[in-house]
Amino acid sequence: MDRYGQYLHQDWPGKVSSDAQLRREYAEEAAKLADITFDGDTYDRYGGLKSLGRHSATGYFRLEKVDGRWWFVTPAGHLYLLKAVDAFSEEEWGYGTLYKNSDGSPREVFEELPDPDRFAAAYAVVEQGLHTVSFLKANLMRKYGDDYKDKWRDITRRRLIDWGFNAQGKWHRDPAVTMPYIERAPTPTDVIKVLWAIDPFDPDFSAKLDRAFIDFGLRRFRTDPWLIGYFFENERGWNRDVVAAVLRSNAELPAKRAFVHYLADAYDDDLARVNEILGTNAQSFRALADESIEINRLPSTDLRAFITQASKVYFREVRNALQKHDPHHLFLGSCLVPTWRTSPEWNAGGAEFLDAISFDWYSNSADYLRQYGVHDKPIVNLEYSFCHPDRGLTSHNNSITATSIANRGEMHKAFIEAQAASPVFVGSAWFLHYDQPVTRKPGSTEAFNMGLVNQQDQPYHDMTDLMRDTNRNLEAVHLQGSTPER
Repeated sequence: MDRYGQYLHQDWPGKVSSDAQLRREYAEEAAKLADITFDGDTYDRYGGLKSLGRHSATGYFRLEKVDGRWWFVTPAGHLYLLKAVDAFSEEEWGYGTLYKNSDGSPREVFEELPDPDRFAAAYAVVEQGLHTVSFLKANLMRKYGDDYKDKWRDITRRRLIDWGFNAQGKWHRDPAVTMPYIERAPTPTDVIKVLWAIDPFDPDFSAKLDRAFIDFGLRRFRTDPWLIGYFFENERGWNRDVVAAVLRSNAELPAKRAFVHYLADAYDDDLARVNEILGTNAQSFRALADESIEINRLPSTDLRAFITQASKVYFREVRNALQKHDPHHLFLGSCLVPTWRTSPEWNAGGAEFLDAISFDWYSNSADYLRQYGVHDKPIVNLEYSFCHPDRGLTSHNNSITATSIANRGEMHKAFIEAQAASPVFVGSAWFLHYDQPVTRKPGSTEAFNMGLVNQQDQPYHDMTDLMRDTNRNLEAVHLQGSTPER
């Protein structure tokens, strides 16, 4: 990367070559956006569409099915589709990159690092003790001045209004920018894990949740009308691999004891039958809990049923803990990737304890909504994006890979409208506000072109110009249940 965080080995129109260019672009964009303000005639203060009528107002966001279609309802009582941006704040640690190798030596990938005295705020030690530098923050200081926050917030708020976004989504938000938002409920550090997944059968799971929520200060959110709701964990569920690990464990693992209880109930305490199925020779169900069981011996119906049971326990305990500390806001699930580290049984098994099912779905197909729409539960997609692998950046997967920046906007339109046509869809969040760095985010191989804006604070106008009309028309698509004629 060069001194501005741009790919060294390619040129393109608008590539930043000086601090003066950044300041000039700020002046030009500020003049262009000077008349962009929130449209209080069309929307209530939270972004609810006034023309769709007034509904019961509770002072908090809620969900309601209206004429066969699910919607959020704002604290003021108007229907609302979530159109959020994830990792809104420039403080998001994933916008930085490592400037040292694991042995402490400098990474030889930078033409020039930001001056550590002038740009001290661009340097940080983040998760897992990783030493990072944010070219994004250095560029914001160059562009708006060392005390850049207020100018950045003003122009960023105007951008999002102009592009039709109405909320801050997951990950690092900026509390000084007043918009509806989603909060992450903390995961206790002392939970029992099986592979990546929590063991919800832990008899102390509820108490651990309670302590974590107290330490986090979750109660401070309980009267905030701008908070939409909480998600818990992220992209972690149960699948066959997790159950296999449970079956190999002994009776010390709560989930293994719960599995044996499940078998006893499912087979009417017929131990001989259970031994026959599993290829074991346990003398009692208690003894069976100490046996290592091969997952291949477990009938698929039992596999699915046990995952469903685990999902119910997990989501019930989290829901109860949340309501204890905050009875006013929604529980939006665990942002699951439908095809990775989870299963259909986990995704929907505990749906009765959710206000909405949340997914992270990186695809150009909205067919997942057909699969899970049968549960008639509101669904939010809290991470999606489209990428153009260019200028040293890469893409997440083939299905979201665009042929140009403008094509990113075209793919967004097709996908978001297909989602909005579903009666269970209530909104989504674009991942993410800024591109990841060319030299990869900390502790990862990700260098994705997922931003609405690049790390030089230049919006992708060829894309956002298309997003503007798409986002502003999305409520009409949801209301009609079909995408507009092309």
